[in-house]
Amino acid sequence: MNDDSDLRGVRQLRRAVFPAERSSVAAVRRWVREFVADHPRADDAVLLVSELVTNAIVHTRSAAVGVVVLFEEDGGLQVEVVDEGGEAGPCVRARSSGEPPESGHGLRLLRALADQWGFSEERPHRVVWFAFAPGGAHTMSTSACGRPPESRG
Repeated sequence: MNDDSDLRGVRQLRRAVFPAERSSVAAVRRWVREFVADHPRADDAVLLVSELVTNAIVHTRSAAVGVVVLFEEDGGLQVEVVDEGGEAGPCVRARSSGEPPESGHGLRLLRALADQWGFSEERPHRVVWFAFAPGGAHTMSTSACGRPPESRG
């Protein structure tokens, strides 16, 4: 008998693994858009997963990146990106003068658009996640660094 107690409240679950290559970012965007197209925050979800997958490719030595999308029964949406972690956890940092202007916006966007976000690490994996509240309502996250996994909701 399977114990699905961890999946209570989850209406739909979809997961896939992509090679950790820049060309995979477009494939992830298409894959997520297809699944979340009817959600009121679909565009935000596609943008944020694109940023997180790009970060996983650029800032880790992962051979592959996993993506998990969970639709909750109440209309909430959670997306997780799984990689092999890096030297430091994800945190919005002050821009340095030598940093290219097109770089460093991913976590700022995550902080501005997600209702909740965070990360957890259990070597050799890191999971960076974001969530949207039911009904498409948006309340800006104020944390500069991801919240611990127990705040997932």
